[in-house]
Amino acid sequence: MISIILPTKNEPLVYDLIEEIAKIMKELKRPYEILAIDDSDDNTFMNLELSEARAIKQTSNGLGGAIIEGFNNANGNLLITMDADLSHRPEYIPELIDKSEKGFDIVIGSRREPGGKIIGWNFTRKIISAGANFVARYIAGIKVSDVTTGYRLYKKDAINDLCLNELKSKNYSFQLEILARAERKKLEIGAIPIVFYNRKRGKSKLSKKEIFSFLITAIRIRLTKIKSFKFFPTIDKR
Repeated sequence: MISIILPTKNEPLVYDLIEEIAKIMKELKRPYEILAIDDSDDNTFMNLELSEARAIKQTSNGLGGAIIEGFNNANGNLLITMDADLSHRPEYIPELIDKSEKGFDIVIGSRREPGGKIIGWNFTRKIISAGANFVARYIAGIKVSDVTTGYRLYKKDAINDLCLNELKSKNYSFQLEILARAERKKLEIGAIPIVFYNRKRGKSKLSKKEIFSFLITAIRIRLTKIKSFKFFPTIDKR
């Protein structure tokens, strides 16, 4: 089974996204489920209950907490995470699956592979993203082409190897820390190029605090690699 996990928080387009996912999956003729881990304070949860997704009220904090809750509730052996605002188009799901079947434990949908690109971001947002990937590569030492993408496929067995309860990051920097853990475990990480579309409705959840926390997490990962630190204080908690 393939589990598609959607962390949601005030997502006006999530019903449309779920319909598009369902169409793609039915064309694939593979068993699937859609899980939405919701932390909204608007009518998103109500819209989710009207869809075919299994809607779960988030009990943890942050993006990382939502993803882990999704992993823990998923029944599939392939787990796909994606943004719930139509920035990540479901049409790439078959390519993620095909890539995973070539021996990769994790496959990312990368905006920075040849053929990938970003549509609709302003200059500031592009600089922030490029800076985050620079920090990930040259401070944290992560070799993945697009560390900040949330469009990913994980094999369930790989997730079980990562001991996610030991990760300290709960928000945006979770995406960095889980890849650092995967590289340390020597898991095979592949990538496919995707076109990323800026959200048309709803608000970005990225804040200055999240950006600063990402930098702190990168430094902590580097210190762990260099000095075998087991703990370094993190501010990535609410």
